Amino acid sequence: MKKQFKKIVDEHNGILYKIGRSYTTEEADFKDLYQEMLIQMWKSLPNFKGDSKVSTWIFRVALNTALTHQKKLKRNRKTSSIENLGFKLVSEGSAGVEMMEKKEAKIELLYKCINLLKRDERAIILLSLEGKKYEEIGEIIGLTTSHVGVKIKRIKDRLHKLLKENNYGRI
Repeated sequence: MKKQFKKIVDEHNGILYKIGRSYTTEEADFKDLYQEMLIQMWKSLPNFKGDSKVSTWIFRVALNTALTHQKKLKRNRKTSSIENLGFKLVSEGSAGVEMMEKKEAKIELLYKCINLLKRDERAIILLSLEGKKYEEIGEIIGLTTSHVGVKIKRIKDRLHKLLKENNYGRI
């Protein structure tokens, strides 16, 4: 079971990373949430029967864990403003450092803006960014396929507005 779990985590680490980044505002909270998502996945692995895709199961576990974690954080501290949010992405090598820094800044701002969305909107846009089809997003979130399409359009419009307000184009 350990090998199976490690393989699942290695193959779907991006899902955990995206959800963790979108539901936390501080690096320490991200690390705590990431660890909690792994624990919850480990606990629920024996109950996974394969009725859905592994990625669908991971999204469900990770999102539920993130929402629970976020509720705990809200009880323990005030929400940070967008200026106080910050993550550092790992860059590879020294070639094109300036380009990497610009890309990093854009990605950081995107996640900051995603973090400003409502909880359900974050979940939907993360699934969309992961390349999930509307049908699968609907299955995970509990919406019809057409409702998912409407929500994604509205979320993208809101994200576009937030990005403009935060000078995305100037980075």
